[in-house]
Amino acid sequence: MTWRKRMIIVAFALCSALGAAGGVASGWAHGLTVAQIGLPGGIFGNPKDIAVRQALSEFGKSIGAQMPFVISTSDAYPTTALTGAPFAPNNFPANLSSLLRNSVDGTISLPPGDYAFTVDVFCMKAHAHSPSAHQYLVAPLRGSAADVFRALNSRLPSYALNHRAVQVLSWYIQAGMSYAEMRPAQQRIVDQVIPDLKGRLAGDVYEQIRGQYQQVVGRVPGMPSFEDAVGRLGSPGQLLLQLQTLRTELMQPPQSYEELARALVPIEAFVPASKGNSGVTPWSRYSDRVLVRFVTGGNYATPGTYQVRVLPPSGSATGGDPPNPKVPVTNVVNNPGTDSVQPLTQTPSGGGQPNPEPSATPEVTIESQTTAEVPENRDRRTLGVGEEVLLTFSGANAHWSLTGGKGSVEPNGKSVIYTASITAATETITAVDTSTAAKATIQFTVILPTAVMDEVIPNSIKHEHDRPDSGMRVHVYFQPDTVSFEYIDVIERDIPSVATGVYKPFNGDGHDPNKKALPMDKVVPGKGTEWLPVDNIYSGDPDTRAPFAPGSISFQIPYVYGSVSTGRKGPFYDMMVVPQESLLDKDGITLKSTKAGATITTSVSNATGT
Repeated sequence: MTWRKRMIIVAFALCSALGAAGGVASGWAHGLTVAQIGLPGGIFGNPKDIAVRQALSEFGKSIGAQMPFVISTSDAYPTTALTGAPFAPNNFPANLSSLLRNSVDGTISLPPGDYAFTVDVFCMKAHAHSPSAHQYLVAPLRGSAADVFRALNSRLPSYALNHRAVQVLSWYIQAGMSYAEMRPAQQRIVDQVIPDLKGRLAGDVYEQIRGQYQQVVGRVPGMPSFEDAVGRLGSPGQLLLQLQTLRTELMQPPQSYEELARALVPIEAFVPASKGNSGVTPWSRYSDRVLVRFVTGGNYATPGTYQVRVLPPSGSATGGDPPNPKVPVTNVVNNPGTDSVQPLTQTPSGGGQPNPEPSATPEVTIESQTTAEVPENRDRRTLGVGEEVLLTFSGANAHWSLTGGKGSVEPNGKSVIYTASITAATETITAVDTSTAAKATIQFTVILPTAVMDEVIPNSIKHEHDRPDSGMRVHVYFQPDTVSFEYIDVIERDIPSVATGVYKPFNGDGHDPNKKALPMDKVVPGKGTEWLPVDNIYSGDPDTRAPFAPGSISFQIPYVYGSVSTGRKGPFYDMMVVPQESLLDKDGITLKSTKAGATITTSVSNATGT
């Protein structure tokens, strides 16, 4: 099945856990206390249950300590007014990528001055809003996986990686999933960017926590079942249930990034900034000499700006005050101040270089990658109707448009999903840089299936001994195999038969097709895109006694198709006509059924089913 047919419906309020069983990241300051566990009163009123209650309390605290990312609405550095001259960023470290790559704590040392970094951001709380132009405060990055997120974001500027692929990796880590459970694309990022931390991703956090509870059960008689215990633990139990849900959903067969993003961050979550968020984002005081703030006009899918002011040393430069203090870059999280909006981690984009002044003829390009993983050529420019393609603009941000067909591109930004025309077309897509007006185009040829190929399923011949009937079951493939047709649904229309001889009683009857649009599967190399249903071809058995008059029953079956996005509602478009025939040969003995290149032959006297 294709990714789009396995939509992940994920509803979780806080990102999940990572790390060794029972491990706590350095700097952890948010373990859940006994009071926060919220055990309902009266459950353990009997004094003999004191040991059980205490064991559950300790188990609840261990759950909180294993969450990879934690944040509260009040968790932020203190805000402050910007004193002195107006903010005027005119400094930039030329070797920012190298500085971050070699940083062990996500900070870099900068001399006094004003700085502005363009940063890519990553969702740290699925199924929460991602409003445009929301105001954030800068907060410390905490959690048992803080070191993993920090190292990943510190090293990303040194690599040309797809932002969406990294976001999926972040969701995997937030779900507490092991390296072995990740998709190959995310495993490759781990291997390339954070190979030294691969061991931190060796275990499945949910299974580790479940295993820890079984150890408690072995030590403390009378402990409830794991599921019952989780339900009694209040907030820690809810975190574990959310972890379980996310882990389970992400372990389902994968879908396209677009579908995953829609499930984790629904379109309706992209709401405009509220009036309460209007105004100027305040500065946060990281240290006595370092002020920072994150400013954005977009959401989790668009870059923002990280602003820094480094103050000069107070008084004399001597006395231990370093000339270049540490500035936080990837050891922080942008806190929205509300549970309903996503926190965002950040990494400087493209090495963090500020947006350059537009040149007279800036050069920009568009890269393409089909969502369908088969055929192997994923940057091809010939597509099946309705195919989905990830388009990535080489600039920071773009406005997209399409001409020449019925396809679409959405939304605007650095990367978009292009859905090919549902009819044959030549489509041209244009991306215009929102800062420089530089333009790039890419063109696709969209084609219909050109043929249907049926393949007989072994041991599927249908025939009754001494009867003039024949048939078979077949797998159906839509060709060519050089494109994917997995984004359409197909219907065989009914059509009256033309029948002669022994089959004449069926003349004008239909062939009883499925009346609903049925989905496609993936491409099978050398055959084409497989249709999920198995097709049954059968002559029928006329109520006629021997001898049987030679004759045939045939259909000219119309095939139509529609987009999966509209499903069974249509509209549907003509595709092709496929002949189907069953016959009794002139010898009155030989039976044959054929359809789309598939043929079976049997004899009237053959045993049933052979």
